Amino acid sequence: MQPINRALVSVFDKTGLVDFARQLVEDFHIELLSTGGTARKLEEAGIPYTKVSDYTGSPEMFDGRVKTLHPRIHGGLLMRRDNPKDVSDAEKFNVQPIDLVVCNLYPFNEVIAKAETSLEEAIEMIDIGGPTQIRAAAKSFPSVTVISDPSKYDIVLQEMHANKGAVSDKTRMELAQQVFATMALYDATIANYLGRTYSEKYNSMDPSVDETQFPELLVKLYQKVQKCRYGENWEQKGYYYRDTTATAGLQNLTQLHGKAISFNNWLDIDSCIQVLLDFDQDHSKHYVCSIFKHTTPNGLAVDYQSQLEATKRAFSCDPLSAFGGIWGFNQRLTKEVAEYVILEKKVFVEVLLAPSFDADALEILKTKDNLRVVQFDDLLKKREECYDLPEIRSVVGGVLVQDYDWLPIIKQWETKTERNVTDREKEALIFAYRACKWAKSNSAVFAREYDTGVYTLGIGAGQQSRVHVVKLAISKAEEFGHDLKDSVMGTDSFFPFPDGLVAAAEVGCKAILNPGGSMRDNLVIEKANELKISLAFCGKRVFRH
Repeated sequence: MQPINRALVSVFDKTGLVDFARQLVEDFHIELLSTGGTARKLEEAGIPYTKVSDYTGSPEMFDGRVKTLHPRIHGGLLMRRDNPKDVSDAEKFNVQPIDLVVCNLYPFNEVIAKAETSLEEAIEMIDIGGPTQIRAAAKSFPSVTVISDPSKYDIVLQEMHANKGAVSDKTRMELAQQVFATMALYDATIANYLGRTYSEKYNSMDPSVDETQFPELLVKLYQKVQKCRYGENWEQKGYYYRDTTATAGLQNLTQLHGKAISFNNWLDIDSCIQVLLDFDQDHSKHYVCSIFKHTTPNGLAVDYQSQLEATKRAFSCDPLSAFGGIWGFNQRLTKEVAEYVILEKKVFVEVLLAPSFDADALEILKTKDNLRVVQFDDLLKKREECYDLPEIRSVVGGVLVQDYDWLPIIKQWETKTERNVTDREKEALIFAYRACKWAKSNSAVFAREYDTGVYTLGIGAGQQSRVHVVKLAISKAEEFGHDLKDSVMGTDSFFPFPDGLVAAAEVGCKAILNPGGSMRDNLVIEKANELKISLAFCGKRVFRH
């Protein structure tokens, strides 16, 4: 390891810069090269340095766009110290080695996050000199140390004090890797911004063309957030990574109590949050309780007056499957709900989600060591930010990308039968169909309205046969004592035959909502009229595989 003798210092984020630079000079007698605002900062602090323009013999140009782009700078970074030809060239062209680069980039992402930022302003924040410096230094990591993050100052200083002014091979390599990861994110952010701007500008005249979320090259970078306890199964490793371009999402959750979140927990949390986002948009002043198991709802309720009542109704749908489930709430969790779940029903809950918690509710929840208590703050209010994110699902050797389906649940309401539906029945049908959207297709959901809300009675999900999913929902409802007389049913299934409708009518269902569009719709409508039940089409498919 060779000690550092010369450093190039040029940073946008000047956090910790003065103290770091002072130690480089006073403790290790390092020559500093600097320019622009960084040089002014050093000068104000009384730290000696050499101007880059004096070092290169070339003035700054084009309002500072060209400052460090010079052979004496990049030759000093890229020359191979152990290559005789490079050493000879360095002597010939008066190039001296630069052993340390301290540089961070213009905050492009922060600038474009401001709504008022113009394209011209964004372009000016595309850093050129900084990326060129740190990439060159990172390529030469066997002999050059590069710091692109102020949080690394102390680590480098500690090593230099321990190694007589040198930095270990391992640390130089790790710092170089960080540079290339930083550049990948930086370039991806610029590429996505320009792609989005291009799409919005040039496709605005044709609303049918929208490539904003689906560019020719989909560039994404993910940052590790947490190691999961294990993967989907015990033998698998699992990690949670966040989309570095996303401003809203699960990365903003705060775990207040309990074991580490597992891979499967994250999947269930994601599903539960999506349901709350969907149901809460029409019920922000109401109470939603969503109970999930294996990414599928097994109990949902909306109550207009009481969080406790919503909880009781959701739990009643399938109390057996609620064991080991994920429970989500759209409002601050109250003490009475915590008492009901933990003390009265004594349900084992894997994860309990809410935007916030009453202090006494949290104390009750913390009596369960293994219960993961997760707070998601104002995530539901950031709905629009979540809607802009693409949904990415992996397949062997690639990914499938689509936009999330946040459009209205009813595309076009059409009652197809002689028996119409009341306003309350329509509300319950829409609720059932929305619940159906979040179950695996094919799915069917029986629901009932009551004085202050609506809740699920039986949920059937993920069946290959359209009639069997109806029968599954019926059997689950009956198993837990629900009378389906005068209930309603939503199903994402097209009815190619009347058998599914007949199965629902036989247990007393009074109204059904489905997308419509089957070749045999007329046959099914005739059977509904014969059985004197309502059949409505919404014109929207909500399959979820």
